This record gives sequence, structure tokens and C-alpha cells, in this order.
Amino acid sequence: MRRTRMTGTRLFVTAAAMGGVLAIAACEGENLFSVPGGAGGVGGADSEAPVVSITVPRGDSLSAKPVGDSVFVTAHVTDDVGIRSIRMYGVARRGVDTLGTSTVVQRFEEKSITVGAGIKDTTVYRYLLATSDTTKETAIIIVEAMDTLGNMAADSVDLILGGPDVVLVNVQNGLAITAGGQLNVGVQARDPLGITVVTLKLSGAYSAAVEWRPSPAVDSFAVDTVLSVPPTASGPLTVSAVARNALEVAGQSPTVTMNVVAAGAGDTIAPSLMHSSSAPARMEIQDSVRLSITGSDNTQGSGIASVGYTVLGISPTRGDTLLRSDFVEYSPALTGTVSASFGFGTFNVDSLNLPDSLVYELTTWMRDDDGNCAAATGQDQLTSFPCVRLASGETLAQDRAGQRIVRTVVAGKTVRLPAGGRILDAAVDTARKNLYLSNITNNRLEVFNLQTELFSKAIGVGSEPWGLAFSRNNDSLWVANSGGTNLSVVDLAAGREVDNARFLTPDVVLFEVEVRTSDGGIQLLVREYPQAQGPSFSDRPQYVAVDSFGNLVYSTKTSEVGNLGTVRKGYFENGWSRSEAKLFIEHGELTPSEDFYSIAHIDSIQSSTDTLGVDSLGNVLTAASLALFDHVPGFPNQIIKGTTVGIGIPAIDSALTQLRNGGSDVFAASAARWNIPSLTFQDTTYVAASGDGGWVAVGEGGAAPVGRVLSYGARPLESTSLSRSLQVADLLTNPAEEVRGIGLNYDGTLGVVRGRFAAYFFSPPDLRLQGLTEIPVPETGAGATLHPLHADFRTLDNLGGGYSPDTHIAFVASGEHTVDIIDTQRYTRIGRVYIRDVITGPLRAVLPFPVDNAGFVCSTVAVQDKRGNFIGNAVRLYEAGNFLQPIAPDGTTEDRCVVMKLFATTSGGGVVVIDVRKADVLKEHPERR
Repeated sequence: MRRTRMTGTRLFVTAAAMGGVLAIAACEGENLFSVPGGAGGVGGADSEAPVVSITVPRGDSLSAKPVGDSVFVTAHVTDDVGIRSIRMYGVARRGVDTLGTSTVVQRFEEKSITVGAGIKDTTVYRYLLATSDTTKETAIIIVEAMDTLGNMAADSVDLILGGPDVVLVNVQNGLAITAGGQLNVGVQARDPLGITVVTLKLSGAYSAAVEWRPSPAVDSFAVDTVLSVPPTASGPLTVSAVARNALEVAGQSPTVTMNVVAAGAGDTIAPSLMHSSSAPARMEIQDSVRLSITGSDNTQGSGIASVGYTVLGISPTRGDTLLRSDFVEYSPALTGTVSASFGFGTFNVDSLNLPDSLVYELTTWMRDDDGNCAAATGQDQLTSFPCVRLASGETLAQDRAGQRIVRTVVAGKTVRLPAGGRILDAAVDTARKNLYLSNITNNRLEVFNLQTELFSKAIGVGSEPWGLAFSRNNDSLWVANSGGTNLSVVDLAAGREVDNARFLTPDVVLFEVEVRTSDGGIQLLVREYPQAQGPSFSDRPQYVAVDSFGNLVYSTKTSEVGNLGTVRKGYFENGWSRSEAKLFIEHGELTPSEDFYSIAHIDSIQSSTDTLGVDSLGNVLTAASLALFDHVPGFPNQIIKGTTVGIGIPAIDSALTQLRNGGSDVFAASAARWNIPSLTFQDTTYVAASGDGGWVAVGEGGAAPVGRVLSYGARPLESTSLSRSLQVADLLTNPAEEVRGIGLNYDGTLGVVRGRFAAYFFSPPDLRLQGLTEIPVPETGAGATLHPLHADFRTLDNLGGGYSPDTHIAFVASGEHTVDIIDTQRYTRIGRVYIRDVITGPLRAVLPFPVDNAGFVCSTVAVQDKRGNFIGNAVRLYEAGNFLQPIAPDGTTEDRCVVMKLFATTSGGGVVVIDVRKADVLKEHPERR
């Protein structure tokens, strides 16, 4: 049978300041002080004070420490209602009461511990640091506890300052030793006044004493001795050591009790073991340290009965230590090699001050069926260090520190996929608390519930899903299927794709018509793009956004065979028999070229040759005529036709006029040819809409000649107008710059671009640069977004706008495993969130859910857009909207308020969910440093 039990002892957070020596009632001897308020409880609700018991130091006449040494204190505290706080400190009493000269002086620094809600029984361990006072005297170690209703109790013990420090080595409590065998005992003593005599005493199963007298006296003394155990000895054997210094002050070691057994009566050899551990260098709070223990008992031993570990979680910054342990028992005991695996999560973490650096000190142990225990503190070789058991039951290696695992705990929760795959985009359904992830590998959407933190049934969609965007009424989700030429529509209430609603994108072709004159007459030559031999462009959707009219704006992906990306608009009207798509061309440059016509937004061009006659030399003169075809939007069978009448450019103009008169939105430019590279995109092309859908920004990932940013103002149906690239010249001027993320605020008054080297902020209507912030560790990472209620930013097109520091902030992913929080008025970093991995894809932001701030008092501020419409409530960060007056930290309620939830794909192969708290936003604010 295998039985597992978890044990744990919590050591709580300390406060460094000592606010004066409070009065206490000593449990031993006379009352040194009185307890304020007595033990009467609060309002008569509870009159029972906590029970406090100091177990280390002992408090007897031989408890001593050299002056200036720290002292290790262990205390057990219980209460029937709940423990609120614990104080530990050391004082000395000087003077004479009757003469009025009595004073209390501090000898050891205070440790204050705030206990978590609901804890009624705990053991605390602390090292109290000595003050600079060098007086030799008797100190009083005091531990006081207060329960949640205000009742207080305390315990105190004496500690001689100016005596030797003595410890035993090579022996441990509970060790079985064999009668007639040998006992190896070590003694270590030290005192700056000099050790003059050391005495080792044994009593119980048999009595013995060994004495050493160093001459001259030494500051430190260490000795190992081997003692013969009488063959007739049996039962408990107590071992202790006493040392005296040059002032005849004595100090005693902790007492060790072992058991003498008859020869052949049992196994007396401890097992041997080793362990290995693994954990990410940067750990999220839910991450674990994985631990594997391997070892065995001696070949003639009784077998392994239990295996376990003890880990101390040490905070170097707070000077605090927590403790956890776990073990597994085997019945019957196991022989041969035994392996056991464990895992423990992060603990002793200050969630309001991430990143938090912690040291986990790890000890593993094995105990055989006869009670012999061995400990290991590393992973290089098998060891059998003696065990020591704490008063609370945990096992450590005697006089040895455990293996130190130094880790940084950061914010965020990375969502792992249930069946693997690669995620390229994420969208948050705030109404249903679901996170949707496009799994391009498995052709489906992963659905992660943000409340249960569990995956629901995946939703099958089209081939290689990439970009995601919600419909304008948020009841469905568009999915760009980059492995085809279509977009899926997912019904969010039903949790499935609407099979007959898939948006099928029609083919898009650009045309050039050349008017060529030769001896044989006039010819009209037609060239189509894309061309098989290049240049060519793709029509496979990549990222997608939805404008305020419900139209789709989507990019198309590049391919390894040389296809360039494009940006297109997809639209569909009720009653139509077919969806429509148009290629954005307005931003492209046209190459001047006489006798050429560039034509777009029609279906096809057909040519034929007509005979015009014979010239004076007998040459047959011909002319090519053209028929230009388009269709009524939404009705491909309702053909619009324009035919050239006459010859040359006037004939083409005539055909175009016929098309327009028939309802076509044909685009044509005379004396110009298409410049395909200028209107296509060479790398991943990001698309993002403003919160109200009024604007869509397009960011080109490629860096040749420079990454471009373009914007589109929402227009109904087929109307398109993508900004020309010349207007972007002052936004990204570094020839090596590219776009790695893009976002717009709620009403399209400000946008942010995440480049390789900096974050650029611009006004979408005119694409004017408003400011920039350099990115730490350039070249890596992606992603940028704005506060969802960022609105009414002041620009040339919105002079009535103003600065609102509570919402005018941006979130920019950096290559330093962080999300930097930028104030968009001063373009400086005011906060930072440290995460485990580097963000590699789009960064999304939503307001916190009500459950995120349940139980907290989080003041909010109402937010309006540029039209004066109320758009939501934001968690308030500043007093009266003044950037120079951030709300003061209180360490609890206000600083714990979740301001924002961020979502992004990362280098770790998943999606990270980040709760951004007020403490994170204002972490580096100039008024909080």
C-alpha cells in the first residue's frame, strides 16, 4: 500500500521596524510587564487569549550566546478563533525598580509577522539579529501573539549574552545505535572570550562523560570522538555538551536522544540518496519546481519506508522564510533502488511587488523501516547526512543547508494547449469570460474559460486559422483561415462555426492596358496581376478587423514562393447572393508611363482585333477593341459592360464611362502603371481596429525599404480609402525599422506601433507622429496596445480632446520579458509587468471582470469618447486626474485592484494571461519611486 500525506509549516512575513517594547506577561517567572487590554476580548465576543510556547532557545541556565550573535527562535502559537499577528524580539532589563533606575533596552531586532486569515495553529521560525550593544547580561526573548479579536498573550525565556555557543554533530534524535558497537560524536563550541572547558555527557541507557580543556583557551573548539557502547546497554540514550568560557559562563548544546538496541535486533545503517530538481529561471506563480529523489537502503537493511522533502522559501528582500514539505510512505517497505517524484509551487511570494526574487533551500530525505534517516542537500552524488526533525515535524539535514534554487517569480499565467499546436492570435469574449485561441496547427479554436481556468471543447474552423475579430454586436467571431481563401463565422452562444455563413472571398485582379502603335495599326495589350511568373500576391487571409459598419478589413499572408501580402475589404449586404472583396490600392505608388492605363475593381477585360482597312502601301490596318466587365455588387450574374468605341486612349475612356454609368466603382489611372511592391506587403501584416470601429490601422512587418503604417477610416460597403505611404514618412524613418504590433484606442484618436527599436504613437487620421519610447533589448519581441478606454486624445482633428492620465496609457511588450506601461502624454515608462516569456504576437487588452476585483474597494472614473458618449468606467489611478498625484499605495486594497487584463502569444508556445494591478501600473511613476 502507498500512502501520501502533505505536511506544512508556515513562517509569515515580517516587518523590520520595532515600534517600542510592548508590555507582555511572561509565562515563566514573575510578570515582567502588563498586557494592554488584558485578555477580555473585544465586546465580550472572545475572552480566550492565544497560547504561545517558545521551544528554542530553552530558557534554562545554560542557554547562552556570544555577544553579537543572532539567535534562532522557534515558537508554537494556537488560538481558538484565529491568529492575527506575532511579534518576536529580545530585550534586557537594567537598573533597580526601587531606586527608579529600571530601564528596558533592546538587544535583538524585532520581527513582526502578519498571519493569514483563518490560521489557528502555526509554528514560526526566525533568526533575530543582535543590536550593536556589547553588554554582557541576561536577555529576555519575547514572543507575543494577538488574535483576530484583540486578545494578546506572550511567552518569554532567558538567554545569557556572553556565553559559548555549543552544538553536537554526527548524532540525531531517534538514531538507533547497536549495543557493543561504536558511537561517533562531534562537539563544536565557540566564544570570542575563549573556550576553557568542554564536557560531553551521556545518560540513560548508560552513563559516561568526556572532558576537554584547551590550553590556552581558544575562540572555537571542535572535536570528534568515538565512544564504545556497552554490550549490556539498552533503551534511550541522552547526549549533551556543555562549554565554559574564560568568565566561567556556561552554554549547553541542544539535547539529542537516541535509542540503544541489542546487536542484531535491527537495522542501524541509514539509507543513501540523491535528488535532482528543475524549474524555469523565471517562474509564474502557478509554476512548480519538479523534484526527483533516488536512493536505497543498505543491502541488509529493512527497506525504504518513507521518502520526502523539506523546502525553505527564503525572501532575501523581506528577510522572511516560509516552509513546506511533503512525503510518501510505503507499506511494506521497498528494497532496492527507490525513486519518488514531487513538485511544489511558488510560495512566499509578494504578488504586489513582482518580480520577486526567492531562494528555495531544498533538503530531501529517506527513512528506512527501522527509523534510520538520511538526508541529501545536492544532486552530485549519493549521500547519507544525518537528519534532524523540527518541532513541527519537518525533516532537515543536521547542520547543513539545503540545495539553493534561486528563482524569479513574475506575473502572468501561461495557458498551455490541451493537444499542442501553435497559437497565432487571441480574442477575449468578455460577456462569456472565454479566451479564444487560433490553433493554426490543428485547424481549430481553443476555448479557455477564464473563470474555471479550464479548456472547453475546441471549435473546428477552416484551414490554418490565423487572425480573430469580433463582429460589431459581439455575438460572433470572425476567423481568418490562412490555409484557404475564406473566413469562418463562429456563433459564440452556440460554441460552433455557422457552416453556411463562411465568408468566401472572390478573386481580385489588377489590370494594365497598353496602347501600342505600330505599322500594323493600334493595339490594346492587356496585362493581369498577379502573374504566374511574378510579381504575384496572395489572397489567403491573415489578420482581420471589423469596422463600425461591420465590414471586414483583412491582410493576406506572404508565401515562401514569392507571393506578396495585400490588404482587402470584405463586405456583404442582406439579400445579396455573393460576398464581395476589394483590394486596397490607394496607398500604392503608380509609375508614370505614357500610353498605359491602370485599372482595378472590375472582373475582367476581353480583347478582339478589328480590321480598319489598307493604307497607301497596301498594309492592313487593325485595331484592338476591348470589352470591360464588372457586376452589380452582390449579384455576380448582373453584368455591367463597357466597350471601347474608336481607337486609343479616348476609346478606353469611353468604356470606363459606360461601366461607371452602369453602377461600377471601377478605378482607373491614365499614363501610369502599377507599382506592385508599393501596394503589397512583404511580411506579416498586422491589422487592428479602434474600439468603436471607426478606424483600422495596418502595419507592415517587412523592413524593405521600411515598415509602413497605414490607416483606413470606416466607410460603408465597397468604399475604400487606405492612407498613402508618403504620409507615413515621418513615422518610421529608420531604414531597418519594421512593425511588430499595432493598436488603436477606443475612438481612433491615437494609435501605437511596436517596432524593433521603439514604440511609435501616431494620430490615425493624419498619421502624424505624436511621440515615441525606446524599447529595451531591441530586435526581439512584438506586441503593443492601448487602454481599452483610451479616448478623446487631443490631435489636429480633435482639438477639443484632453489628457486623462487614468486611461491615457499604453502597453508595449519588450525583449526583456516585460510589458512596459507608457504614459501617452509624456511618453515615459511609469510601470512595468515582468513575465516569464517574450511576447511574440499581438497584444490584447480588456477591462477587468467583476470577479477580478471582488472584495476590493477599487475607485473608478467615468470615461467619455471624443463625441461625449459614455464608454465605461476605468479603475482610478490618480487624485482628481492629476498625473503628479498618483493614489498613495496602501499595500492592500487599492494596490491590488486589477486595472487591465492582457493577453498575448509568447515564445513559450502558449498564450499568457496577465492581470495588471494598480501597483504594476504605477511601479516606476516618478512620484512613487
